[in-house]
Amino acid sequence: MKIYQVDSFTKELFKGNPAAVAIVENELSTDLMQQIALEMNLSETAFITLHDNHCDLRWFTPASEVPLCGHATLASAFALWKKGYWDTSKVIEFRTLSGSLFTSLDENGMITMDFPSNPAKPNLGFDKAEMELVFGYPIKEVLDYPDELILIFEHEEAVLNANPNSEIIAAQAKSGVIVSARGEQSGYDFVSRYFAPNLGIKEDPVTGFMHTILTPYWASETGKTEFNAFQASARTGEMQTVLKGDRVLLKGHAIMVFETELSLPSK
Repeated sequence: MKIYQVDSFTKELFKGNPAAVAIVENELSTDLMQQIALEMNLSETAFITLHDNHCDLRWFTPASEVPLCGHATLASAFALWKKGYWDTSKVIEFRTLSGSLFTSLDENGMITMDFPSNPAKPNLGFDKAEMELVFGYPIKEVLDYPDELILIFEHEEAVLNANPNSEIIAAQAKSGVIVSARGEQSGYDFVSRYFAPNLGIKEDPVTGFMHTILTPYWASETGKTEFNAFQASARTGEMQTVLKGDRVLLKGHAIMVFETELSLPSK
């Protein structure tokens, strides 16, 4: 089976978020896909089944299947166009657990992904004291999204310097903890990070899905609908986001790292 490794939300090798992209020619069991994702040991491995007018797409972390992943969708689209599986002038429809997702490519290599908007709700009863001790900075607001906890900080310094204890983070939400703040010295509209030890990821380098939550939040806070966003992980990554009704457009670049053949176990 052909597998590609792609760095997403970057133009530079070894930046952004790496994802494995597997082209599925013969049906794989869920257990085998999970084993492959664990073997690849990246934050996400995407499995693509090609059809004439669409592609089926599933995503797995080393620990579990997930319903939505931005950087592995971007990596998947990039690999399909780069390696000639799909005409670069045609939109790719990915059919996923989160419904149909659409990706397009412009003449400058920018990939646009059309995702559902996922607004979070305020968590008015959350006791911020423990998390303020963990991060060492005051928290402006706490939000909830299914399986996620979102902490909005007063200043971007709190996000840039974050190094929380994974055991404490794991107890906060089923999936992970998102932290964000308005951009100040960074030159971006907002900055963010994502800690997800329960998904087998201490910190995800760049998270597309997270931006479908943060974009409507920052739109409500600023009155803007278009943003330059920065994810301040060690690898760093950047994207442009646009709130368009009940959809969020995520825009970014990608670069191929390597391609290989994976030997599958005989039946």
